[in-house]
Amino acid sequence: MNKSNWRKSGATNTDTSLSRRRFFRQTGAAIISTTFLTSCEGLIDEVFPKKNNPEGTGGDKPQLDQTLAFFGDSLTIGAGANVPYGTMVGTGLPGRRIVSDGIGGQIARSIAIRQGGETVKLSVEGGKLDGVNPVRIKKLSNEFLSTPINYNTYSRTGTVAGVKCTVTREANEETGEIYTIKADTESTADIADDSEFVLEEPAKLRTATQVLWYGRNNIGRPNAKEDILAALDNSIDYLSEPKRFLVLGVLTAIPENKGTDRYNEVRDINNSLSARYGDAFVSMEPPTEEEMEAISYTPSAEDISDIEKGNFPRGMRPGNADEIHINDKGYEIVANRVIAKLKELKY
Repeated sequence: MNKSNWRKSGATNTDTSLSRRRFFRQTGAAIISTTFLTSCEGLIDEVFPKKNNPEGTGGDKPQLDQTLAFFGDSLTIGAGANVPYGTMVGTGLPGRRIVSDGIGGQIARSIAIRQGGETVKLSVEGGKLDGVNPVRIKKLSNEFLSTPINYNTYSRTGTVAGVKCTVTREANEETGEIYTIKADTESTADIADDSEFVLEEPAKLRTATQVLWYGRNNIGRPNAKEDILAALDNSIDYLSEPKRFLVLGVLTAIPENKGTDRYNEVRDINNSLSARYGDAFVSMEPPTEEEMEAISYTPSAEDISDIEKGNFPRGMRPGNADEIHINDKGYEIVANRVIAKLKELKY
């Protein structure tokens, strides 16, 4: 299946409203005889000026955004390694701007909000902003900055009721998690319940080539496949034309070997991703001999056993109690696959 012919999901999200969609279609036709074109080439160029090609290649065609934007969870920010795999991709494709946006422990639909493909609605205490002071958020349609694995502070800038604001998530063991919103400049604007908060950064990346690694934290949850596909579909819908994207498969964890229920679940989801996104899909199958040789990695007997079980080898894992992530060598395999796919699709 061609990369652009992915099918729409029927899955719905009770936590968020429908994503914003834009459809772009350009049609046109011209029939001019070969003789006329040959004898009146200059005249034709003057009367019918050449149009830019949206594919963005060739001398008279516009240059497409060269940014590579990576969205996902802890795998996207390189948990278990020294640098995000997006940085490794940037090393292999010098000159490209790299943006890596990941929060550990997040499920697919929260990632899609940060990416821009899904909306988030909020209600605030008192129903209005308080100058430049933070106001507590009493309700969110999706806790898009939350994670169960740390108490880090996360924030995102956007607009609500036409006012530029910053939403911040803070957490600690004693009080739990708190969301606040603060106007960037003095404002006492009324904020109706369930007002949409439109994130600022995603709009700047709509023209980028995006690499979407969703779903690891959905494994084992109800409706995992449906939610992952819906989040990816909405994220891809959000991209500007011509849409340029890759979808990475779900990575198996250490215990998820062939024959286990979790392995079967991951494999079923990855099969669906491959069928849906075609050429844009990047497999997370165990590394091949050629891939390991390319990064000067010699597998141990235990590594070979892991690969035969359908998993990334333990030598490419962090080497502690972490069962989900991979180390620098593991991410290097992923980065090389992404680089190869970007070149194949001429992104």
